[in-house]
Amino acid sequence: MPLRHQYFLLLRAKVPKALAKFSHKNNIKLQGKIYTRVFIKDCVVFMAITLPILLTTPRFATGHPSTGPGIDEPRDSVVKADSSTRPVSRPPLPLARPQDSLSSPPSPQATTADTMANDSTASKPLFEDIISYHWTDSTHLSVLEKKVYLYGEGSNVKYLTTEVTANYIEMDMSQKVATATGIPDSTGTPVGTPKFKDGSQEFDSKELRYNFNSKKAFIKNIITQQGEGYMQGEFTKKQNDSVYCVLDGWYTTCDAHDHPHFMLRMNKAKLIKDQKVFATTSYLVLEGVPTIIGVPFIFFPITDKGTSGIIIPTYGEERMRGFNLRNGGYYLKFNDYFDLTLTGDIYSNGSWRLQGQSQYVLRYKFRGNFNFSTSKNHTGEKGLPDYQESSDWSLQWTHSQDAKANPYSTFSASVNISSAKNNYYNATNLNDIADQRKQSSITWSKKWPDSPFSVNGSFNHNQNARDTTISLTLPNLSLRMTQIYPFRKKGKASNLKWYDNIGLSYSGEFRNSINTKEYKLMKSSFSQDWNNGYKHDIPISFSFKIAKDITFSPTISYSGFVNLKYLEKTWVPDTSAQGGVEVKQYIEKVTYSHQYSTGASIGYTPTIYGMYTFKPESNIIAIRHMIRPSFSISYRPKLGPLGTYAKSYWNGEKEVQYSMYEGLTFTPSYTTSPQSGSLSFSIDNNVEMKVRNHSQDTTDNGEPKKVKLIESFNLSSGYDMFRDSLKFNNISLSARTKVINDKIDLNLSGSIDPYAIDSTGRRLNKYHGGVGRLTSLSLTSSFSFSADEGKNKEKKNEFVHGHYDQYVDFELPWSINVNYRMNYSKSGISKSSITQSIDVSGNIALTSKWQFSYSTGFDITNKQFAATSFDITRDLHCWEMSFNCIPFGQHQSYNFRINVRSSMLRDLKLTKRESWYD
Repeated sequence: MPLRHQYFLLLRAKVPKALAKFSHKNNIKLQGKIYTRVFIKDCVVFMAITLPILLTTPRFATGHPSTGPGIDEPRDSVVKADSSTRPVSRPPLPLARPQDSLSSPPSPQATTADTMANDSTASKPLFEDIISYHWTDSTHLSVLEKKVYLYGEGSNVKYLTTEVTANYIEMDMSQKVATATGIPDSTGTPVGTPKFKDGSQEFDSKELRYNFNSKKAFIKNIITQQGEGYMQGEFTKKQNDSVYCVLDGWYTTCDAHDHPHFMLRMNKAKLIKDQKVFATTSYLVLEGVPTIIGVPFIFFPITDKGTSGIIIPTYGEERMRGFNLRNGGYYLKFNDYFDLTLTGDIYSNGSWRLQGQSQYVLRYKFRGNFNFSTSKNHTGEKGLPDYQESSDWSLQWTHSQDAKANPYSTFSASVNISSAKNNYYNATNLNDIADQRKQSSITWSKKWPDSPFSVNGSFNHNQNARDTTISLTLPNLSLRMTQIYPFRKKGKASNLKWYDNIGLSYSGEFRNSINTKEYKLMKSSFSQDWNNGYKHDIPISFSFKIAKDITFSPTISYSGFVNLKYLEKTWVPDTSAQGGVEVKQYIEKVTYSHQYSTGASIGYTPTIYGMYTFKPESNIIAIRHMIRPSFSISYRPKLGPLGTYAKSYWNGEKEVQYSMYEGLTFTPSYTTSPQSGSLSFSIDNNVEMKVRNHSQDTTDNGEPKKVKLIESFNLSSGYDMFRDSLKFNNISLSARTKVINDKIDLNLSGSIDPYAIDSTGRRLNKYHGGVGRLTSLSLTSSFSFSADEGKNKEKKNEFVHGHYDQYVDFELPWSINVNYRMNYSKSGISKSSITQSIDVSGNIALTSKWQFSYSTGFDITNKQFAATSFDITRDLHCWEMSFNCIPFGQHQSYNFRINVRSSMLRDLKLTKRESWYD
């Protein structure tokens, strides 16, 4: 709509509004004066607008904007080329306008220097879209200057994707420039400083001038966040949506914008948003004090995605391997799903280490990481007795599958393999050094819907660094069929006959394994050193109840074995005291062997309750004792082998019989198994107490409380009726409970031998007496305590009459964890031994900024401290300080460090340390 049409519409609406404003008054004369003044004033404004448009010459647009009554209520407006809102008496604030291409020309001679004023697009519409603006205090319109002034907190101007917010905004419609600043408060401090937003791009400043046409801006004291840090500058020119030129700027990760704790001061800088920052000569400023630490140029990559680049090594010195550079290398970012880090260490005595790390992820499919290292370590000087040389390696791999990937197939891996001395030379913490045993597992499973069959595969590894033994199972494949009931109709669940409970299942397993020393592993022979074979079982079982709590369960099972070799033993006579030596040799041949077993059992598992009730006036209501006895009788008949699996040789004195599958993974029975029958019994006890609740807490409705006195106390043993002597088994006992409001866990386990021994320690078929001989006992206890961490703050505030914040609360956030272990053992006539140890760990928050943590232990038997360490950390806002110390022991060390918290500037640090490896 043309500007003059907009004005006529506005004129028709203004007079009735002015009269309505004073309609509540009865003074007719005052209404006439207002009507006349408004009419005359609008005529003047109308002439001032129409004449410049008709004459189209700037020399008629002179003079100062008129004043009028203010508009105090918040308004929202939308304008195109101009606006005719009512002017107010508030004058525009003076602005200090720097001499740049964005400034209004001070003289006709300077007009040609302003590239934004002489816009080549003058013939086009003034704006591509509607400009909407909002003010909260008042607005002022200068029709002659074609300017709009907005006042009030939160005033803003929106155009396309651009938004400027400030307490004072000046819009120049002719030059398409918006100028924004804050308004000084009573102390002279500007408040409501400009905030600029363009799409996802945002920044704060103290003064802003923006050209809507060229999208360039001049900014004073810009503050914009880039990655983990903030870019600030005294004077900034916005070239386009992503490029900023900064003069007298600085970069910091501290969010205290007015007084950052540290910053990298830059004379000139160029910022490419979300990509990088280039800067000329820069130096470090700490707490406002310039330092001599400087660099001739700076380059910061700024991106939320990983990029390839060089990894700067760290410098150190070791007692064993000398001066070093550690963890230097290169990072390769292939894509969003896969990366690779290659690093290395080098030492002055010739030792070195190479390491490769990789992470991979595929959303909704899987994720994992891979780590491999190899090293050559030299300690001491060549030619001296203490010189040692070691070649070490390590491999870690973890892989996990997303649960959504495939409900019928899973794959996971947790691999941790290394040479025996790898952790001794290359570990950097106590936990890795103490880790003498390593385990690995890779598993795969597959099942079919609506089918009882499933397949499983695995790789397993166990390693002991102390004696360098290693055990591998590669692979271990199994086929399973869950139990089916072939005589039961599908869907039948009640009125079952005895034959409906006959169940059939199947399992098959192929295993290939070895148990050897680490140095022999790569030299092992597959046929002689590895054990492999296949086994399948077909058990048939059914059960039915004879009476309540009595179940009869007969079983029969068939097993078959496939082996790739068998054992051949020969006797080679010689002149030694033994008269010869036994020679073993495995013959490679595929053989099949089998066996079967059968038996039956009857079980009785009742539950017995006992209750003792106290008097009504007692705090204890009742004590309940629950007993779960269990009795079972099993029988297995005498069975012979299903084939000839025994061999023999003559050793010069007698015929020695042996199994041809001795030492293999799957071995059938080669002799007739005797009949056996046993009676097994156990009794489990649980004791609970119910007490009256005198708590004032209304949420529990005064319900009685249950207190567990004994969670479990179990005794179990057995009796073999077909054994010729020593028919009773050892008595096993175990107990567990919690005390002190469930804070302390107590666990007890032990073994009692009912038979006596002779002077040599041999067991006799004679009852020892009493409860028997205690051969082993283990007691463990653990408890954790912590402060309320502000949970009772309201109660404490009431106690100090609402002045909690003025008192020092000594109930600081803290925690303590204690673990106690005691082991007793006595075998035969040997002297009994008792070992005791205690471990303590925890933390204390001295203040909201100070944190103290500790870990120690004490061997009570040997009166020695275990590995002890403590850590102190201090939150320094954008910095952090840490101190770690191991005060005594083989790995005595300390490490003091102050560093920037941001990962981008992690190399900006100060360290002082003395470690067991430095």
